Amino acid sequence: MTKQITKDELTLVHDALIPVLARAAIGSFDSDVEINPVHSERVNELLMGVQVLLEVIRETTAELASANSRLRGSRDRSVNLLDEVLKRSLD
Repeated sequence: MTKQITKDELTLVHDALIPVLARAAIGSFDSDVEINPVHSERVNELLMGVQVLLEVIRETTAELASANSRLRGSRDRSVNLLDEVLKRSLD
């Protein structure tokens, strides 16, 4: 049977997560969850799980930004080539 979370543990989780989740809610994933060795193992496991999620979101966001940058470069090259073809066809 799973032990119920205590009010103190809930307060620790709340205090650790609310500032981080508030920033994440507006698209800012740069905050880290504070893992404190004085917290219970259960609390720290939960906090570490949220931290891992934030790190995955950061990595995914960085990968998407990089892919978008490559796509913009490819689009710009294609537009330039099409402009060149159009100019030559009009000459």
